[in-house]
Amino acid sequence: MAAPPPPEVRINPTITADQLFDFYQRNDICGAGFGKDRAAVVLEHNSLIIAAFDGEQLVGIARAMFDGLSAAIMEFSVDLVLQGTGGTNGNGSLIEADASGVGKEMGQVLIDELRRMGATFISTYIVADCEERFYESIGFQENRGHLIYHIDERPYVRRQ
Repeated sequence: MAAPPPPEVRINPTITADQLFDFYQRNDICGAGFGKDRAAVVLEHNSLIIAAFDGEQLVGIARAMFDGLSAAIMEFSVDLVLQGTGGTNGNGSLIEADASGVGKEMGQVLIDELRRMGATFISTYIVADCEERFYESIGFQENRGHLIYHIDERPYVRRQ
């Protein structure tokens, strides 16, 4: 019996609110906490979306903003089933492993497209002691010269 085909990686595909919300719910991604309509707003405000589909089921998404010189990856999430074993967080928004290789494929397409658009600086936020290996595998390195300052008003984040 032949193995099922790998997920298809697409550039700027049409993604429905239902597909995104199903993906968020299946993978315990915090965007699900906003509800389907609010979570889907992210689909309207991007410079680039790279997505992976198994048939019509969304199994990975990477979203980036680009201003003409610099790009920022806003989200990079891969279905937990495709990540394989080794993950400890059980959250698809964290890429702890990439057993299927779809994360790396998405990452290469994302970086190639951003470079094609003219990006000379591409940044992202990752979770320490969790995602370094994956992001290093697609060419990222730690920027030791910058501090991160933020305003975080997400309703699901616990305040200390």
